[in-house]
Amino acid sequence: MLKKGLIQVYTGHCEQTNFAPMGLSLRAAGQKFRVHMTCFKPHEYMEGDIIASRLLGDYLTVRHPAINTGPLTGKPDRTEADDIHHALQEAAGVLRNRAYDLVILNDINQLIRQGIVPLKDILALMKEKPGSVELVLSGPGAPDEVLELADLITEMACNSPEKNPDMDDEQRSPAPTEVVTGNGKGKTTYCLGKAMLMSCMGIRSNMLQFIKSPKAYGEVRGAGKLPFLEMKTMGEGFLKATGEAPDHKHLDAARQAWEACLREIFSLEYGLIVLDEINIATHFGLINPGRVREMIFLKPRNLHLILSGRNAHEEVLKEATSVIEMKEIRHPFKSGIKARRGIEF
Repeated sequence: MLKKGLIQVYTGHCEQTNFAPMGLSLRAAGQKFRVHMTCFKPHEYMEGDIIASRLLGDYLTVRHPAINTGPLTGKPDRTEADDIHHALQEAAGVLRNRAYDLVILNDINQLIRQGIVPLKDILALMKEKPGSVELVLSGPGAPDEVLELADLITEMACNSPEKNPDMDDEQRSPAPTEVVTGNGKGKTTYCLGKAMLMSCMGIRSNMLQFIKSPKAYGEVRGAGKLPFLEMKTMGEGFLKATGEAPDHKHLDAARQAWEACLREIFSLEYGLIVLDEINIATHFGLINPGRVREMIFLKPRNLHLILSGRNAHEEVLKEATSVIEMKEIRHPFKSGIKARRGIEF
């Protein structure tokens, strides 16, 4: 059971699915917290949710209301409305009864904005939340009233950089290169969520962590239950912005991590590779950004690549298919709340 449960809201103006709550579910499940997740909007890796819930057993329960008729673009029909209502009632029940440690309502903000879910019902749920349960709401356009009650707020912005004029269409990779950056919470969990879902759909995936030191983090434990997902932590821990050159232990760890990532990328064994916190490694001078840009250009055409971490270098951004920025609006750390097992690690 969580000692202190908060309210997290992931919002913004981007209609793209934010996979951070899915990644949070994997981290929490890895620390043996029970997660109840309802996805109110279809997404391309939806099948992976269901398979993940089977593989993670009692630690992840997933509900998909109103998915048979596709995204809700207007007023739902009677069946969809009833399905949404029942799913929300179930989530509210497990929240109030403390049956789960985390309750996640993916893309609920859109339903509130459309008037499909009454705002007053969500506000009541937020106010009645037990102190030992974490509540997560996601989706663009969160109402101001919802934001006022949140302990953590992250806005997700999506950009598609201009195509490199030096490359023709045949040279461009059909698989995307995503950069996930920004000063807000949710970068690593976004990557975790996508890796979890893609791996559960049979796409062999690998997540290499450049800064974290090898420890039994929740995501490492959770990934151990997913047969097509590998995780390797290869850093030496947190880097401080002192203005001085990083010490040799960080430089050596980064060099070894870079060599390992090149072996994995060009092994042709993976459909997805995540280079977690590599942007921080380039920002601190541990890895040459020009070499990272060259790697993106030369990567296997069918490899989906994600590079995460704040302070993404301009050289890296130039080669990205898409750039996702997580913007910090409110963070509980500034209120004196320390990192919590199953939520932040």
